[in-house]
Amino acid sequence: MESTQIHPFLSLFCKELSFHLESVSARQKVISPGEFAELVSTATKEILDSYLDGTLDLQEYYSSMRDGYKEIAIKSIGSFAQSNKIIEGISDEQNDLLGCPETHQYIDFSSISEKMCDLQSHLSGEVIRANETIKTLNDQVRELELTTTLDPLTKAFNRHALQKHFTELLSKDRFSHEMFILMIDIDNFKLINDRYGHIAGDKVLIFASKLLKKALRDGDRLYRFGGEEFVILLNRTDLEGATLVATRLLNLSRQNKPLYQNEQISVTLSIGLTPIRDDDTIDTLIQRSDIALYRAKKSGKDRLEMEI
Repeated sequence: MESTQIHPFLSLFCKELSFHLESVSARQKVISPGEFAELVSTATKEILDSYLDGTLDLQEYYSSMRDGYKEIAIKSIGSFAQSNKIIEGISDEQNDLLGCPETHQYIDFSSISEKMCDLQSHLSGEVIRANETIKTLNDQVRELELTTTLDPLTKAFNRHALQKHFTELLSKDRFSHEMFILMIDIDNFKLINDRYGHIAGDKVLIFASKLLKKALRDGDRLYRFGGEEFVILLNRTDLEGATLVATRLLNLSRQNKPLYQNEQISVTLSIGLTPIRDDDTIDTLIQRSDIALYRAKKSGKDRLEMEI
């Protein structure tokens, strides 16, 4: 890693650690030193792994974020500069009042009271405007994070990217080759969370994402659909090829187990497979793959079902 990349690397690490801390704070009031150390270890490992395996390009990542944050920063600076200008004006008026020759003989309490009320009124107005600015900036930050394409935990494409990519794909008049999607669910994920804790649950999600990426070919895409569900777009393949990929995923999950606190966690997958048709919408495509996934779950899990 070049020395010029260290600063953005650390910034991204802090963002990753904050994500994990917010997730934990939403569930519990206190965190033990051991749990905090585990969070730091997880954040460090994920950022390093993503950088080393090429899935994270720091330059590209910050390029995608720069314009949005630059606009937010400009608005913030402008707002507080205006506030400072108003307060400076009030301060000058106060100095003029106190510097008048008449004030050497007596103090005009009514004038001072009037100026103080003026100051309080302006400051109250500035506090209201500052709070409105902060709310707007926070909304813009959330909007910016929503429009990025990567899920911060698993580094798979997020649901926003899925909607965008599939809308573009399905808007074409016809496909020149066959495509399929796999709807994938981690079996018994709630039980894993309940037994090992949510940090372990996060590790399982990261493990699953890496495992799924191993089976992908050039042109395939992995998305985190939500919770413990993932979607894979299989490009340029037939039913036999799509079935082969799904079977490979099932075998990989059976043969590999993530390690948490010196204990192996068993992870299996349920998969629903369906082709992409010329007349599909996002809703019909997701609904059809969901039907196949539901059948796989009801039939005992750790299996593939198709909705052809």
